[in-house]
Amino acid sequence: MDDALAHSTLMGSQPLAERPDVSALNAQEIAPLERLFDPLTPDTWRDLALSHYLTLKALFTGRYTDAELARLAMELTRGIAADLGGTQPYIQAGRELMASARARRVIELLGQGKSYTEVAALCGKITDRYVRQIEAAWLREQRALRQGQLDL
Repeated sequence: MDDALAHSTLMGSQPLAERPDVSALNAQEIAPLERLFDPLTPDTWRDLALSHYLTLKALFTGRYTDAELARLAMELTRGIAADLGGTQPYIQAGRELMASARARRVIELLGQGKSYTEVAALCGKITDRYVRQIEAAWLREQRALRQGQLDL
């Protein structure tokens, strides 16, 4: 990817690639990452590494082997551990989630009375479970907006 395209894509609101849901991967596809874990690898590291791996697979499959992508995912995880280790960062999902065109489409289709299965099929490559997660995040955000902040 040339620098101008990378900059415009990274700075824009559209994702670079369609990221698979973890439930879409089978054990064989996750195996290169799993081989890098030892028994002492913390669960949080495993979760972060898997998230990185999914994103890297979406962006670079065909350019790098799965083993190389797994190693990159672990390096990114080690970087987060070095920078944020010992803290509990809060990762927002509300507004950032709704910035996703797919999330907006999911909410729109649910508002039309479509079932979770229909919405998943219409939005492509997502599961019923992910549709429910998007809806739950949207409902939490809507509830928070209605309730506002209390001055304590």
